[in-house]
Amino acid sequence: MKRWWWIGLGVVLVAVLAIWAQVHRQSLVPPVKWETKNPIVNPSKTRQIALSQGVQDRTKMLTLPSGHLLHTDWYLPITSHSEVTYVIHDGQARWIFDGHIIALPNAPTDPVGHLLAAPNGKELAWNEAQGVFLVHSDKSTQLIPHAINVYFTPHNVLDYIKPDGTLLKIYSPFPTRVLSGSTHFGYQPFVQDGHSLVYDHKGQINLLSLATGSQKPILRVRATRWPELADSISYGSHIAILLRRPSPLPAYLLAIKTDHGLLWYRWKTGLKPQIGLSQGHLVINNLDPSGQLVILGKKNLHPLPQSTGLFSQSPQGVIFQTNQGFTLLSQIQ
Repeated sequence: MKRWWWIGLGVVLVAVLAIWAQVHRQSLVPPVKWETKNPIVNPSKTRQIALSQGVQDRTKMLTLPSGHLLHTDWYLPITSHSEVTYVIHDGQARWIFDGHIIALPNAPTDPVGHLLAAPNGKELAWNEAQGVFLVHSDKSTQLIPHAINVYFTPHNVLDYIKPDGTLLKIYSPFPTRVLSGSTHFGYQPFVQDGHSLVYDHKGQINLLSLATGSQKPILRVRATRWPELADSISYGSHIAILLRRPSPLPAYLLAIKTDHGLLWYRWKTGLKPQIGLSQGHLVINNLDPSGQLVILGKKNLHPLPQSTGLFSQSPQGVIFQTNQGFTLLSQIQ
């Protein structure tokens, strides 16, 4: 009888210790719900948008240029004489300019948000460990040491950011602007045709005018909850911002500043979302688990009939691969 009593006591002690350990662990790492009622701290008046009914679109099939890479799975037509083809899973890239093939052996493995093209099609640029690397159509190359976050203006001028001690300097056609070294940027911080820059400082997302140096707040989030500014893009007077919360299944927050207020949508996905523009519409992928492309309408988000993996942002609009070939999202109805 005593033997069973001691066994029972041991079981109780193990259970008590397990409960104590769990409580102690939770006291050290408080549980955090990823979904709060409103992820935007400021402004206080915002509107959560929903995924609504689908809308129709029109697409146009594209023909790859002569000399493209075999098994091309990412295609960027820049001008009628300048195009880039990629085989992403092999990390191969090729630039075809005026019918001439220019190899890009050190191009970024993932071109989305990293490989930039001048609007005239005569230059490509991307970030490397040493700085911004440029390739010219005459096959000459150039390195801007320590530079980051490259951008081409509509007039083919190269903008970039460069660390300088504890500061960050923004180089553009405007006077050099300076920000704190603790500032963070997304893939594409330059917006409004390179006249402004979106940045994050401890959860405060601001818009810096490169022309005047003035700064305006866009929104504020809890920095511990949304620590990464992933991307930004502008269209008309609107600015769209994508924030990311790293976790085994990352969470994303899309916020759009419009003339009438701030809209937002929040979701989780293991796939990398993209934001782009097509025919004046904001286009997002990997927002819905179905994998459909989604556009922002007047009041809500609307799925398109198309599903994509990674897409390219061409001057003509969003381009993606289907089982029939490469497709341009040519019109949204």
